[in-house]
Amino acid sequence: MMRTRRELLALLWGGTLASGCLGSAPFHPRAYDDAVRVESLAVDFAEDKSGLLDVGLQVKNPSSDAASVSFVDFELWVDGRRVASGQQQVDAALPPNGEIPLRVLFPLAAERVVAVTGTQALPVRVRGGVLLRFGTTERRAPFRVQGSRRLTHVPPLDAGGD
Repeated sequence: MMRTRRELLALLWGGTLASGCLGSAPFHPRAYDDAVRVESLAVDFAEDKSGLLDVGLQVKNPSSDAASVSFVDFELWVDGRRVASGQQQVDAALPPNGEIPLRVLFPLAAERVVAVTGTQALPVRVRGGVLLRFGTTERRAPFRVQGSRRLTHVPPLDAGGD
């Protein structure tokens, strides 16, 4: 009886260690902070108040569990002022410890836009995240990029920021 009890406890302990937590990246507590890299960024608004944010991402799965990418969210800043935010649902499979390219096109809209005069590029910053789903467990992998872009039109930048 004593031997059977020890065997049962050993079996339960081993099963607990083997099952782990879906989406966990052992020994890498900040693994999801480096899981998304911005490969490309294009943004502009048109005279008709529409716009487009085009973001090319490289998404890495730091886990040994298969995942799916379920949505991407973003905030867009131009010349120090937040001008847009949103999210878009996506459906992409991400193999265990694998990587995939992901291109997301976010339609933009503004109440009004002004033409950009001159040829100087404006500072642009985008930050956001990619939601990785491991069954019922979710992990958000953040990303950010900044640089300068020549824009033809922008929402008015002289109003107070939010």
